[in-house]
Amino acid sequence: MTFSPSSRRLQAALPRRSLLLGAAGLGVMATTLTACSSGAGPTLYTLSVVPGQPAPGGPRFVEVRQPTIASGLDRDRIVTADSGYKLTVSANDAWGDSLAGQISRTLAGDLAQRLPGTSVFAENDAVSTEPQAYVELSVTRFSAGPSGAVQIEAALSVKGAQAGAPDTSGQFYMQRVLVQAPAVSSGTMAMVEALSQLLGQLADQAAAQLRMMPPEPPESSPVPASAAGSRHRK
Repeated sequence: MTFSPSSRRLQAALPRRSLLLGAAGLGVMATTLTACSSGAGPTLYTLSVVPGQPAPGGPRFVEVRQPTIASGLDRDRIVTADSGYKLTVSANDAWGDSLAGQISRTLAGDLAQRLPGTSVFAENDAVSTEPQAYVELSVTRFSAGPSGAVQIEAALSVKGAQAGAPDTSGQFYMQRVLVQAPAVSSGTMAMVEALSQLLGQLADQAAAQLRMMPPEPPESSPVPASAAGSRHRK
C-alpha cells in the first residue's frame, strides 16, 4: 500500500504529539503531589482557665476525674456544630490534646482558682495525695447548638470520698446542666473561647457544692479502753 506525502507527515506527527501529552500529564501529576505533600497541618486549639470569684471553704484535696465524652465528640477534629441530627466537624481545626484531658485539666484549674484553700488536681496527674472529694462530668454537647449558641450539655456530679473512690452511699450532688453563650462570630477561636467561659460556669456550680462539704473527712471516735470488753473479777 502506498501512502501519500500528507499521510506520512500525519504519522510522523502522532508520536511526537503523544509524547508531548504524556509529558504534560506527568507535569500535572507532579504538581498535584507537591501540593499535597507541602500542605500545612491542622490548626490546633486548647481550652483555657478563666477567672472566677475566689471564696473559702470546701475539702482540702479534690480530684477532677477524667470526663466521659459522647463518642461523636471524642475525636481529634473539632466538632463545630450539633444540630441534634447532624454533627459538623472542622476540616482544618483540631484539639491540641484529647478533649477529655483538656476538659479535666481546665476544670481543675478553674476550681483551684475559685477554691484558694483547696488543692485541686486532675485524674492521672502525678499526685500521691488521697482526695477527699471528686468532681465528675459526662459531656454530651460541646459545640454550637441548634440555635447557633455555643453550648455545654453535661451531667455534673460532686461526691465525697470513701476508701479512695467516690462515695455513692452517702449524700452527693448530681445535676443535668446546660450552659450556653450567645451566638459567636464565625470562627473556631471564638467558639473555643466561649467553651472555656462555659467551663468556668460549671466550675462555679461545682465550687458552690464543694464549699458545702466539710474541710476534713469525718473521723471515727476512738473507743475507750474501759469499754472494750471489760472483765468482772469474781
